[in-house]
Amino acid sequence: MKAKMEKKETEEVPAEPENKKEESKAEIVFNRVEVHEENELNKIQKKKEKRKAVKGNITPLTGKNYKQLLSRLETRKNKLEELKEKDEKKAQELETKIKWTNALYKAEGVKIRDDEERLKEALKRKEKRKAQRKRQWEQRTVRVVEKMQQRQDKRQKNIQKKKKERIEKKKARARKKGRVLPEDLKKAGLK
Repeated sequence: MKAKMEKKETEEVPAEPENKKEESKAEIVFNRVEVHEENELNKIQKKKEKRKAVKGNITPLTGKNYKQLLSRLETRKNKLEELKEKDEKKAQELETKIKWTNALYKAEGVKIRDDEERLKEALKRKEKRKAQRKRQWEQRTVRVVEKMQQRQDKRQKNIQKKKKERIEKKKARARKKGRVLPEDLKKAGLK
């Protein structure tokens, strides 16, 4: 047995220097060492792997999309209820698994939003704020249109006023020269 073990060790020893030679084939550019792997992953594959690396295959309930969070919470509850009907033990295991993963995420600093009451309140607040902003925007557009109309009216009045003043100036010049205008005859009662 000892002899066989020694043979195996001697066979493994020469294999190590060959591995070192293969590793030394990496390209050296200036002061950087670039190692090229055969199975380089692109960004999409990395993201997929990151998603798979989620703790316990349970994605955390985080984010600000309260509708989605509520629906996910509902589906999770329904799944637990179905499991309770079929197998009480599996349902309990899943529940503890969810609690543990949530605890792990919380320890990392991730905010877990799994309180249904608070999610509903937050959704209501968000919808209310959205409606209020919509109303304010509509009021603003109405005010802008009104202001534009007022400016247009003022402009039209000013233009009309200038036209009348110009005409009055011409008439005054004509009177000064001694012309008799039809309006003057009407005032005098001759026509």
